[in-house]
Amino acid sequence: MKFTIKQRVFIVETIARKNIYRKFARRFRQKYPDSPVPTKSCVNRLLKKWRATGSVSDKKKQSKRTVLTEEKVKDIQARLQISPRKSLRRLAQETGVSLGSARTATKLIKFRPYKVTVVHELKEPDHAARIRFCNWLLQNVHDGIVDPQLLFMTDEAWFHVGGHVNAQNVRIWSNENPHAIQQVPLHSEKVGVWCAVSPRRIIGPIFFHDTVNSDRYINDILNPFFDQLNAEERQYGYFQQDNATAHTANASMVAIQEVFEDRIVSRGLWPPRSPDLSISGYYLWGNLKQKVYKNNPRSIDSLQNEITRVIHSITVDELQRVSRNLFVRCAACLQAEGGHFQHLL
Repeated sequence: MKFTIKQRVFIVETIARKNIYRKFARRFRQKYPDSPVPTKSCVNRLLKKWRATGSVSDKKKQSKRTVLTEEKVKDIQARLQISPRKSLRRLAQETGVSLGSARTATKLIKFRPYKVTVVHELKEPDHAARIRFCNWLLQNVHDGIVDPQLLFMTDEAWFHVGGHVNAQNVRIWSNENPHAIQQVPLHSEKVGVWCAVSPRRIIGPIFFHDTVNSDRYINDILNPFFDQLNAEERQYGYFQQDNATAHTANASMVAIQEVFEDRIVSRGLWPPRSPDLSISGYYLWGNLKQKVYKNNPRSIDSLQNEITRVIHSITVDELQRVSRNLFVRCAACLQAEGGHFQHLL
């Protein structure tokens, strides 16, 4: 039993004056009826402490101070240079310093923690393909062959009903654990969305519900898209698509060529695994999903309505801005020799 300071003072003063445990015990019980009476050994230890130190308080524990020497700082710096992903806690354990000292050392050597950016994987042949596309686009725009205002960049993505809940960010404040759960379907309903983005407008969304093959691509996506093109877009526009099988099948390419002739950026010119060079990849899908799921649509109809609403709310000024960013990205990609270039933006 740990006694309060007032109780300890009472114990010492009573025993010191009377030195009779039985009388002390009776008086202690009267004064502190809700507290157990200290044993004789407890009383003797407290009396001994009081006579030796003049205090009844517990001695404060002194933490072992770690001296952050110049050698320790150099050791920490060397370890971080070899293993830059090492946690501060592990670093402190390995070097024998406190967590606070490890943090201080990183400040002294001007090291800061940076968040790792997750990017798509690039394979070795992709670098040359990315360089080829960026050079082609920049040169043809410069020469007036490609009008960037009439370049349609197309892509498709799946949207799930209910979106995705990050459990690490969901909290319920309570004085008791409510053991709350959120049920999600094992296989949630989803809808496919196809869009064509130019600096002037977005054609879409065009919705689909099944895996896209060449026939569905032509009938359900391309034909509705072609119907919305104006005369200028048909005559001078460029059409970009990725290298998915349904997109590059012979029948699909014939359908596209009937409208855009040779003004097509697809297999052979479009670099694989390059969403960072596509307006849909670096802007549209992320922006769309962030806004669509704010209202937590719970059905396919409400999800489609929300997608349509958000797309129609995108202004021409915003499209112009994100389209100009494509050329900044192409220049950065060339500077990175076809590799990842996010650090150059």
